Amino acid sequence: MRKKTKLAQAMARMVLDHPFFATLLLRMRLVTDKDLKTAVTDGRQIRYNPDFIESLNIDQIVFVLAHLVMHVAHFHPLRRGLRSSARFNQAGDYAINGILKNAGLRLLPDALYDVDYDNLSAEQIYERLLLSSDEEENNVCVRGRDNQAEDNDPGGCGGFEDARDEYGQGLSRADRLHEEAQITIAIQQAAQAAKAQGKLPGALMRLVEELVHPILDWREILRTFIDRTARNDYSWNQPNRRHVAAGLYLPSFRSNGLKPLVLAIDTSGSIGKTELTQFQAELNDILESYPCVVTVVYCDNAIAGTQIVTPEDYPVELKFAGCGGTDLRPPFVWAANHIPEAGCLIYLTDLQGESPEIDPGIPTLWVSTTKDKDLPDCYRPKFGIIATMA
Repeated sequence: MRKKTKLAQAMARMVLDHPFFATLLLRMRLVTDKDLKTAVTDGRQIRYNPDFIESLNIDQIVFVLAHLVMHVAHFHPLRRGLRSSARFNQAGDYAINGILKNAGLRLLPDALYDVDYDNLSAEQIYERLLLSSDEEENNVCVRGRDNQAEDNDPGGCGGFEDARDEYGQGLSRADRLHEEAQITIAIQQAAQAAKAQGKLPGALMRLVEELVHPILDWREILRTFIDRTARNDYSWNQPNRRHVAAGLYLPSFRSNGLKPLVLAIDTSGSIGKTELTQFQAELNDILESYPCVVTVVYCDNAIAGTQIVTPEDYPVELKFAGCGGTDLRPPFVWAANHIPEAGCLIYLTDLQGESPEIDPGIPTLWVSTTKDKDLPDCYRPKFGIIATMA
């Protein structure tokens, strides 16, 4: 029997002990690169020097992989701009290593860590590093420095480089927003997977809330959510093909096509014609893009009506039914009783009502017309992903 490599052992341990990091890691490709000193990520793949990995023990490899994943979770490959690559990598290390330490991982001996930088972003730390190095007068020169001539891993734990398109060019604004949405969905799904196993440390829970707080385009989140829902079966029976070539036998996300969708619409009177028209356009886009069956459930304080639509019904027109009080729980009960095989539930609502106390086990996207800062904690759902339309 072929002996497991250290990398394979470390990744298997992450799957079992650190599901948050593992879920994010498994969406990325791992590629050997002996020209590197350590390892680097651009958000889509991790390139690593196998000699560097072999020089570490299993716990240290777990830390390095989690460290690289956290660079991605903080969107570092998308946020450098004109900043110095070396110093932004340094700032990024300070921003994430404290979180990894608090999550119970053991830092490498030379890892960059300073308690004074806890709870600060890489951008905030970058500015402090500039000031502390007495380079204020050279900011323009430092910010414009060619990143290829710099060390992208000043901490020796694995660094990051700018995300680029398939032609090696910098990402457009649209591509960058798409990448941010992909990462945001992945972060929340990773958090849900870890929470379901009781292995989401408080530090990571706070991190997730902070990372996904910035409002991304709800349409992008909706499309990304639907796309990922089409391949959300986690299976060891079908190895992850991204890693087979490297001799790594790891679980994959299996796709059996898009399961039936449930679309719940809050008809308590808080959803206006403008929001309904916008959402209707996105529903029609879904029907054009995916061969799926969508059951629309209209609800105020009780189920007020249902409507089944398919691509053959395109274009679909949504209609109000109801206008009573607000209770967000009935659609979940209805879905469990009538469509137990549903792939996900998407809820258009202002979130000004009581939602289920217990996660019903169906992937849920709340498309909220209430701005996040205006949403009282008592109405904040205890599960699912929130995309703000406002």
